[in-house]
Amino acid sequence: MLTPGERFDMKGRTLTVTPTAFACLPRVRAFLLEVARSGETVTYTELHDHLDLPYAVNGMGRLLDLLSEDCIRRDEPSLAAIVVNASTGEVGQDFAGDPVAERSLVYAHRKWA
Repeated sequence: MLTPGERFDMKGRTLTVTPTAFACLPRVRAFLLEVARSGETVTYTELHDHLDLPYAVNGMGRLLDLLSEDCIRRDEPSLAAIVVNASTGEVGQDFAGDPVAERSLVYAHRKWA
């Protein structure tokens, strides 16, 4: 749904879909769909290591924001809600919205594209 080079506003800043992010998004989405279907969460480190992402573990927020925008365009709940910090068990502080409610929507959603 997103295109390379596309720019859009989210949370008061302009995000750009970089070629690197565009290449990573399908793998991140597919992996998180598996996690969602199992009713689990995954840590930032697990996501990073499982997919060998070219981002620092503490620097994946923009990638997850892009994923959230992709989910919005598909009329789906945000898969970013199931990516949590290992020490707190919760999403990062920059997550927009109620992560607990969003996770419930993710787990209940049955029409993933």
